[in-house]
Amino acid sequence: MSAQPIQLKKLLRERHWQKYSTFCREYDRVAGTIDTELIGTAPSRGQLHRWLGGELKGLPYPNACRILEGMFPGWTAAALFDPAPDEDLPISDATGVGQLVRAVNEAFQTPDAHRAEWTPEPNSLPHRPVRLDGALDSVGQEIPDSMQRISKKLVALARVLRMSPDETARLASLAGQVVELTMQVDIVIGDDGHAVVRYSHELFNMSTQAITRIPREVWFEHTPNSITITPQSAGSRKVLVQRIHDTPGMAKFACQISPPIQPGETGTVAYEVTGGRFISDHYWRQSIPRYTRHITITLRHNAVGRLLSYAALEEQANGSEQTVSEDLMWDNDGTDVLVTLTRNYLRPGQSVTVRWDVEHIERAR
Repeated sequence: MSAQPIQLKKLLRERHWQKYSTFCREYDRVAGTIDTELIGTAPSRGQLHRWLGGELKGLPYPNACRILEGMFPGWTAAALFDPAPDEDLPISDATGVGQLVRAVNEAFQTPDAHRAEWTPEPNSLPHRPVRLDGALDSVGQEIPDSMQRISKKLVALARVLRMSPDETARLASLAGQVVELTMQVDIVIGDDGHAVVRYSHELFNMSTQAITRIPREVWFEHTPNSITITPQSAGSRKVLVQRIHDTPGMAKFACQISPPIQPGETGTVAYEVTGGRFISDHYWRQSIPRYTRHITITLRHNAVGRLLSYAALEEQANGSEQTVSEDLMWDNDGTDVLVTLTRNYLRPGQSVTVRWDVEHIERAR
């Protein structure tokens, strides 16, 4: 009898990363934010097959565990290798699926209603896996196909992301919106100040229209050269960058997505930005254009010596600011400075700013 599949296998399938080449690309992307020497250390095809089949005794090597935890924020390596529960459990009143479907329905009926603060319940337990047979009928009215797909996807995400019933209900209240489940911003600054910024947006389409295009913008204080935006492969979708407006230091553009992200689907959009340079006033301000469940900003400033100071601010939609420096982690890797900031449950109109100062090593001429 074959071993029971593990949680990692289900997470890869959920994110459409089950293809070996896609897994290795995501593995290397995260490895590069931890230690560039770990790039190219992904498990072999056969080893990954043994992992996903639950055949591994214990856990992978520590570096592999660090990378896997970076690929799946909120999951420990041990949890990733736990057996995945049976998805075919019957529905009970405790699952709350009927209430979830009703919450989606109510959100569609009141698109302009005020949404409650989007914050998780502390120490909440994840959903038990459920089967949706008959749950959609419990609403007591005919449910459009798009709403059914959104409701089913919510149940799956609640299990994969280990969201509490309260958090899932709050996400359901955003039905009609496009939600960013994760935004990953990886910034690598060379010893001459030139930067490479890599973006990855995992979008959940909770609207009734397919997503074919998302507008974005990027800004640098110094741009000695023009800003270049290059689409990156992510999952099964292709991205084409459409330039909209360019000014010194700023580029406004749109990512055209093919195939479109249909209602009830998730999809990842990724691209790389070059042409900016960090010279003196070191900071990065990231605007939040839509409801965002989780954002991670990682920064690697190469060959600068020690980190002298840092700060992180979160701006509210009303313009007020609060310090979130306690959520910032930093380290030195030789003469490189590493900074990571994570924030959760942000709303449209907010922004997150990271500031840092380094000593700048004097180089021999």
